[in-house]
Amino acid sequence: MVRWRKVATIIRREYLSRVQTKAFWISTALVPLLMLAFTILPSLLMMRTGGNYTVAVVTADDALWTQFEKSLAERLGHGLGDGTEASADRPADGSWLVVTLRRVAPAGDAEAQRLELKRQVAAKQLSGALIMPATAVADGKVEYLSTNVSAIRLISVLERAVDAAVVHLRLTGAGVAPDQIKALTARADMKPVRIGEDLSESKEGAFEKSFILSYVLSFTLYMTMMFYGYYVMRGVLEEKSSRIVEVIVANVRPMELMLGKIFGVGAVGLTQYAIWVLVAMNLAVPGLLGITALEGSTALVSPMLLVFFVVFFVLGYFVFASFYAAIGAAFNTEEEAQQMQTVVSMVMALSLMFMFPVLANPDSTLSVVLSLIPLFAPVLFFMRMTVQMPPLWQIVLCLVLLVGFIFVVARFAAAVYRIGILMYGKRPTFAELVRWARSK
Repeated sequence: MVRWRKVATIIRREYLSRVQTKAFWISTALVPLLMLAFTILPSLLMMRTGGNYTVAVVTADDALWTQFEKSLAERLGHGLGDGTEASADRPADGSWLVVTLRRVAPAGDAEAQRLELKRQVAAKQLSGALIMPATAVADGKVEYLSTNVSAIRLISVLERAVDAAVVHLRLTGAGVAPDQIKALTARADMKPVRIGEDLSESKEGAFEKSFILSYVLSFTLYMTMMFYGYYVMRGVLEEKSSRIVEVIVANVRPMELMLGKIFGVGAVGLTQYAIWVLVAMNLAVPGLLGITALEGSTALVSPMLLVFFVVFFVLGYFVFASFYAAIGAAFNTEEEAQQMQTVVSMVMALSLMFMFPVLANPDSTLSVVLSLIPLFAPVLFFMRMTVQMPPLWQIVLCLVLLVGFIFVVARFAAAVYRIGILMYGKRPTFAELVRWARSK
């Protein structure tokens, strides 16, 4: 029989010993910033970072060269670079991209010329070499040689300029007037429109908001579950290695100690969540993730979604904290527990692997099945909710499966914890852990 007064004492100790530290408040302030930095900053830097590139263009087609040069200048927005620093057209935000073109006439020995171009590229005399053969307009096949094929922005601009030049020449060759080509080839402008539960429409930045919201919240859920589960394991290992646990279990039962640790550390996580939610609701910039109560703004984060955010954290935390508590009790040092901890972490990481298929099609059979698996449900089912609220029966089924799974895991963890917390010396095998779990 669990003595809940003893459990409450342990919960209070675990909670206060953590929230009163500087590390707690520093992590509370830094974690949201780091999450946004790791998820948003790389893509923003990739899109806004420019550079100065010199590209050799091998072509004998004067019309293709002229049209390509014109198309590239239009896409760069500030003309082609001339190799100097006198570029007054560079945007002030640093997102400039300067490309200097060097036209090279095709040589009689194409292979020797190709080899020489590769040598110049390898020696950094050229950023790359664009080879447009005589058949480029007919078959559209062009090559770009470079040591850096991850310069996504440059390659994208070159590819679109080549495509526009080839299409232009094909249409003029078919008798289309040059002044009509731009109008005829203008791209359609399709904007995603998010439909809310009240049938309201959100047009501006709907895709970006929805994607960022889903990814950031789901990733935060994953990271905090793993972090606080690991926190439980560290606490158990520290007490076990210092033999403090022997004094503790003289006054409380192992089951009470495990429950106190899990609930205490979980309360720390909920406190951190509460702080983040309050700050987000009061300080959010209009349009940032849609989290704002300012007049005229669109709230993508509904109160119901915030509630489920906390619910799935609590349920997911209990699953993985139970596993981590059992690992901490079964082993003597963090080094010994590393292998088993890695297995649990890899299982948790599987939910990250399935995030993008679920985000792309949340109502598919694969997404529904994966999101109902208890080990993946806290992240994947919540991600489905951020995109489109699932049917009520799926929500109920998911919660029932998660709660039932928690009881199974907790029973296993309690059995391992009861024996392992006072076991020292030899590292237990998997068979021994199973035998501990079966014992009463």
